[in-house]
Amino acid sequence: MKIKTIALIAALAMPLAAWGQDKTDTTDKTTDKSKTAGKEKLASADLLALAHFHHINQVEIDAGRMAQKQGSTQAVKAYGQMLVKDHQTADKDLTAFAKKQGVTIPMDKPKDEADQRAQQDMKDAMTKLKTLKGADFDTAFLQQMVQDHEKALADIDSAIGVVQNQDLVAILKDIKPLLQKHEDQARDLQKTTPSAMK
Repeated sequence: MKIKTIALIAALAMPLAAWGQDKTDTTDKTTDKSKTAGKEKLASADLLALAHFHHINQVEIDAGRMAQKQGSTQAVKAYGQMLVKDHQTADKDLTAFAKKQGVTIPMDKPKDEADQRAQQDMKDAMTKLKTLKGADFDTAFLQQMVQDHEKALADIDSAIGVVQNQDLVAILKDIKPLLQKHEDQARDLQKTTPSAMK
């Protein structure tokens, strides 16, 4: 009788132990998921800003590389080199921030019809720049750089006002003087580069 009782207790204890083990495993997985989810909680305005300024950096890096190949003066080529270097650095900060938050930078989607037109205009301008060389390139390129950086400065002021993550606000505030420097130098080059003065 004792042996039957012991066998019965053992038989009952095994599923209970297993159930307890499963419960612990589920709790651990849930805890891990919640830790990851907490890491990813960025406001939609933060994600939009990340996407937008990552996109701007990519466009300006491409434009800078074009200037290095197609510009007619050393000043325009040097400006292009500066664009590549500065925007690569700015983009590293954004991508490092995204990685730390455990998020992938989303695609930059237009917020409204005006934003959609602006994105299309920028794309068209870059396509046109690829077809130009020498003095024609310098003129169109510098004009585009003034416009692009004016818009980017307005965008960054708007973003700083709505972004909630303070680390991202700090990154955007660091990018702003860079954009201002690029706009100012493009304007100066328009005045001093003979090909751009035509």
